[in-house]
Amino acid sequence: MLNFIKRYKLKKAFQSYLYKLGPALPGRFGMLDQYTVLQIESTAEILKLNMQYIPYAIALYRHEESVNTLERHNVSQEFLNVLRVEVADAIFNGNTEYRAGDSIKVGMTGGWKGGRPNGYVTNQAIWHSFGDGR
Repeated sequence: MLNFIKRYKLKKAFQSYLYKLGPALPGRFGMLDQYTVLQIESTAEILKLNMQYIPYAIALYRHEESVNTLERHNVSQEFLNVLRVEVADAIFNGNTEYRAGDSIKVGMTGGWKGGRPNGYVTNQAIWHSFGDGR
């Protein structure tokens, strides 16, 4: 039962790192190849995300060890690679060469969010050129 609860908490944290943290990072710091540990931590704290599994967030948005990965979270390059394999298996069909931008794209939701669709003015001009009068 405890293992189930741990897996559930990990899954929820992982989803929040992907769908909340991912879109927030480029909003705060611009689109980068990888984000610093401090950028990841501060954004996760602002969003009030679960910090227990923050090494997974680091694996989503970093591909290289840094001083802060080691000193703040004891995440060496070897451990980061292990985490990235887990992430790659879960999201990227095993491709461990993903970058922060790839994780962010997964976390961004697509689709229409209201308002006029792209090309509205162009479409209106086309209808007018056919004499439809729309």
